[in-house]
Amino acid sequence: MRYRVLARAGSKRPAAYVTTVLLVLSALLSLLLPAPVASAAPAAPADETCGTAAVAGLNRGTLEAADEVDCFVLPFPAGAVITMPQDRMAGSAVPAIEIVDGATGTKLCEPAYHAPGTCKLVGAGPHHVKVRASDGTITPGVPYGFFLRRVDEVGGCPMFPAGDFTAETAEARFSTADGAFAHCVSIPASDHSEMEIVQARRISGAKDANVRFWVVDDTGRHVCDQPDYRNYWARCDLAAGRSYSVVVAGHGGAGAFGLVRRDVTATARGCETGKATAVGGPAAVGTFSSWPGAPVCRQVTTDDARDVLYVNERDGHNDAYHAVFGPQGQLSCNLTWDQCAVSGATRYQAIVTTRSNSSYASAPFRLDVQRIRTPDGPAPECARPVNISYGYGPLAGRLDEEHTAVCAALPTYTGDAFDAVIEDTETEGRRAVLSVFDVSVDQCTDFSTRIDCSVGSGPRRPKPTVMVLGLAEWSSRAAYSTELVCAQPVCGADEVAFTALTPAVAASGTKARVTVSGTALRAEHRLRITHPSGTTVESTTLAVSADRRSMTAEFDLTGAPVGAWSAVAVHGPSSPQRVTSLGTFAVTKPGTAGLGLFQPLTPTRLMDTRAGIGVPKAKVGPGGTVTLQAAGAAGIPASGVTAVVLNVTATAPTAAGFVSVYPAGTARTSASNLNFSAGQTIPNLVVVPVVNGKVSFYNRAGSVDLLADVAGYYTTAEPGSTYKPVTPTRLMDTRAGVGVPKAKVGPGGTVTLQAAGAAGIPASGVTAVVLNVTATAPTAAGFVSVYPDGTTRTSASNLNFTAGTTIPNLVIVPVVNGKVSFYNRAGSVDLLADVAGYFTTDGTGSGYEPVTPTRLMDTRTGLGVPRAKVGADRTVTLQVAGRNGVPDGVTAVVLNVTATAPTAAGFVSVYPDGTTRTSASNLNFTAGTTIPNLVIVPVVNGKVSFYNRAGSVDLLADIAGYYTG
Repeated sequence: MRYRVLARAGSKRPAAYVTTVLLVLSALLSLLLPAPVASAAPAAPADETCGTAAVAGLNRGTLEAADEVDCFVLPFPAGAVITMPQDRMAGSAVPAIEIVDGATGTKLCEPAYHAPGTCKLVGAGPHHVKVRASDGTITPGVPYGFFLRRVDEVGGCPMFPAGDFTAETAEARFSTADGAFAHCVSIPASDHSEMEIVQARRISGAKDANVRFWVVDDTGRHVCDQPDYRNYWARCDLAAGRSYSVVVAGHGGAGAFGLVRRDVTATARGCETGKATAVGGPAAVGTFSSWPGAPVCRQVTTDDARDVLYVNERDGHNDAYHAVFGPQGQLSCNLTWDQCAVSGATRYQAIVTTRSNSSYASAPFRLDVQRIRTPDGPAPECARPVNISYGYGPLAGRLDEEHTAVCAALPTYTGDAFDAVIEDTETEGRRAVLSVFDVSVDQCTDFSTRIDCSVGSGPRRPKPTVMVLGLAEWSSRAAYSTELVCAQPVCGADEVAFTALTPAVAASGTKARVTVSGTALRAEHRLRITHPSGTTVESTTLAVSADRRSMTAEFDLTGAPVGAWSAVAVHGPSSPQRVTSLGTFAVTKPGTAGLGLFQPLTPTRLMDTRAGIGVPKAKVGPGGTVTLQAAGAAGIPASGVTAVVLNVTATAPTAAGFVSVYPAGTARTSASNLNFSAGQTIPNLVVVPVVNGKVSFYNRAGSVDLLADVAGYYTTAEPGSTYKPVTPTRLMDTRAGVGVPKAKVGPGGTVTLQAAGAAGIPASGVTAVVLNVTATAPTAAGFVSVYPDGTTRTSASNLNFTAGTTIPNLVIVPVVNGKVSFYNRAGSVDLLADVAGYFTTDGTGSGYEPVTPTRLMDTRTGLGVPRAKVGADRTVTLQVAGRNGVPDGVTAVVLNVTATAPTAAGFVSVYPDGTTRTSASNLNFTAGTTIPNLVIVPVVNGKVSFYNRAGSVDLLADIAGYYTG
């Protein structure tokens, strides 16, 4: 290999001269240097042939042979930091160049080109630049070049003036013609902001004329660079108090260039100003009025640093880009032609530019900066969908320069994913663009043929987003149709769940409309009911609520068998489908649609004026009323209840009087439920309609304490039991051993009666029985409770009596194991029980319709029957069908019957007209007493009959409701 020593940059010496000089120098050095130490590690051979001094600036040379090496001695001290671009201009040779430590031969670095950088001269030096043919061949006589600049100190370069965003901005200018491929400029420490953008532009020259530049601080640290002037600008973080060098190197053809630096912090100069608008507000209009690629600045303010601003530029030519900088020059939105969002400041610099070869350098543009979120949440202009389980939309509308965007606040969760569909409904192509912002990050990716939007990753948690639909970069109007479609089984907060089906009863032969409640419901979900025979009916979805928490569907029950069906919700893929049980759905006989079905309850005390249960603690005074909230208490649903069954007891009255129980908020009629004398304790069963979930209790005279124990309720909103009347029959008599052993029930004693399977009551499917229970010949004052067998007895009572009295009361009691139990509190007492009917879930019975309590019969006034007491062993017959809202064809009526002013002890039996009366009784009384009792009696020929056993008695009958179907 041949080395050449160049006397100065660009000169040559004859080869023989060089060889002679080298030989002489070598001999002298061998005499002067000490002998090497044997134990020392061998060092790389020192380069003793390099003697040409390089200069700070441009250095040139030529290579004549493929194995020739040119060597230059660097003019910088050890430890200096330098940069060295290589000549890449058209027509220049591009040999391999490296910087080495001349003492050791260690390679330090190569010229800066594609990755502009710096080189620190480590080692003791001297340091050399070695140039050799890069591929072993050269073109003799073609010059090469490199540019040296020390960058850890400032000086020797022209000053780089600060520019601005006006068309007349200051700039540094230079040319890459005539071999001057590289230049440098300096930025003084006192004349820059903390964040600037530096941009090169081509003023003239060859089509392939180009430059690259890089910025280095006064410690030699690389700050920023741009390898191609067509790549817009470099963003440079300039520390306060430091000076900087900018090195520019040409490549390609020769040309004239300008270099501009601009402040992009809050102190930026030459920016137009304005405030962020509401979503959809008008855009700011600007003009590109300088050279292609020259940026325009708009400084935008907002009221709160927590605001989120949507930014979108449009020039009509798909030729513009924008970036947004914060008050300290921090990059809030990277250079893009897509919409973006920014947050964290009250002042921003929005920079809009075009491509460097744009044909629309003087064209107008529009900039949308709109507030999509405030500290209080999404902007008030944003729609607020309550549920996005399966997406959002479709939405349709128009955008134009007066209404540039629409938005929606989406209740999304981490991990949600959507496919976005956008259609232009009037023109070719998409003229509206969609973003979904998690604060200021757009979660959507446009794949040209589709748009995917994802809301982060990680554990499921609320992560609300704002969807914005704005105008595309090239458009000023759009007629759109758009929809976000959940790209997974479900999005948002909810999982698919079904909680309740209402009403869960309908008549056979109808088209039953039902509502299922739950979460994440959709039209594709189906309800299915199945009869024990295997018959199934599947629903048709009619509507789903906006919050997807209720779905309305319809069952076609044409030909559906009567009975209890199992109900399920079906969802998920076809295989396997997910099935959720919704309990029982009752299909009743035709004609019972909309009627109440009975739900028996464990007897529970709802009201006690003595203890303040349900109402204030106080007796009810003369003419006074107390109102009880029944719905929502003790197992009674909060809605869908038509009537409640209460055992009402009056105790410790201070005067003779009566109590009326009626629907709250309605006009009270003359009907009564309990009649009492002073000091008497008397119960009576009441079936009373519910209005607004409440019932009211009115006391006629004196003061009285009132108790109310619930036995059940009627509903049209859930499965229940229909009523089947039977011929009144005695099921139990402890005096004769009927149904139970022959013996009085002792104090604290209980007897249990087998009800199912007896006297026309089915052996199964019975939920409750209706019994007229009579206590007779008690040895002490006490009470009797009737309750379901095998359950825990509550504090509720059904009959209250004093020693020696006979008192009846109607009882509706749930059946467990086909049995009911009777508990006696004190003394010994005989008990009788006459069955009036039963409730069943097989759908074959009748539904209940409550009515406003109304007096149908009063023998004292001739109401309903002739005006006369009912004599001994005599009967009066009352027409009930067709009167006071009772339709023809009813199966039974509910009457509160009162016997008053009897002339002798006796009893009254109420039974269906035209049938044989049995031994069952409904009211038992002594001479001169007034006693009421509730009666549920079958209706035959539209009538019911009243039989009096002894003496003469006046009878009153108030209707509470009827069974039909």
